[in-house]
Amino acid sequence: MLNAVFTFYDWLVENTEVMGDGPGLWCPLHITLLVLLVAWIVGSFFLFKKYKNFALKLTTVLCFVMVFFRIFRMALLLISGKQTFVEVLPWHLCHLMSFVFPIFYLFKIKKGFLAILTVTFFGGFLTFLFGDYYYLSTLSFLHIESLLLHFIMLTVVMACIATGYYKVRVKDFWQAFLGIFLIACWSMIGNLLVEDANYLYLMENGLPFDIFAFLNWEYSYLLDYVILVGVIALVSIMPFYIIDKVKMKKEDKSFNIIMNCLRDNEFTS
Repeated sequence: MLNAVFTFYDWLVENTEVMGDGPGLWCPLHITLLVLLVAWIVGSFFLFKKYKNFALKLTTVLCFVMVFFRIFRMALLLISGKQTFVEVLPWHLCHLMSFVFPIFYLFKIKKGFLAILTVTFFGGFLTFLFGDYYYLSTLSFLHIESLLLHFIMLTVVMACIATGYYKVRVKDFWQAFLGIFLIACWSMIGNLLVEDANYLYLMENGLPFDIFAFLNWEYSYLLDYVILVGVIALVSIMPFYIIDKVKMKKEDKSFNIIMNCLRDNEFTS
């Protein structure tokens, strides 16, 4: 039940005892935010493609915004006593990317950046899709900060791709799988250090479904993750694969035209 009165501090640290129950996933607010997010992803790509200078400067600003709010969140949870020092460390994928992406971008590190882009984008989108921020009657500060972070994650990736800051090549997509593996290892360390932790949802299912539940295996949801990663990989690679094929056909056509012109010149001379 909702307590009609809860303090600013309750809202700030997400005091679930007084904030009451919410509608949960797929409520009108969740669906509205998803629709707006998809519209923004598409719209921002064309916006950033047209205004490349603006997009890159905005990405720089958003990198600092990500880091600032994450550090503030960590300090808040630590000072309030809700989490220990070890617990506030960035064990979750998106928490980790809120520091890793800015480091790569601000220091212009291009090696391995494809893995960062892929993980940042799909980490942000999947959290918007399946993350239950709606179990309380009111979005807490921590929920709003997290939604903002994931929105920013998607925005900076679109900026990097649309402006051509990073040229995505299909043959480099192996980096994404390596990145996911390394993050899983990092998150597993957190799961071992923190009691009852579920970082990267490795210990308990983080999805609202388990298509392999019929196996009666405690960790059957990991098979769901494998399929999900496979689908994400396919969705990620296909657009760039198609673009590469179209470019190759155009280049081949241009090459043939040039060669035919040269042959014609040889015969007429």
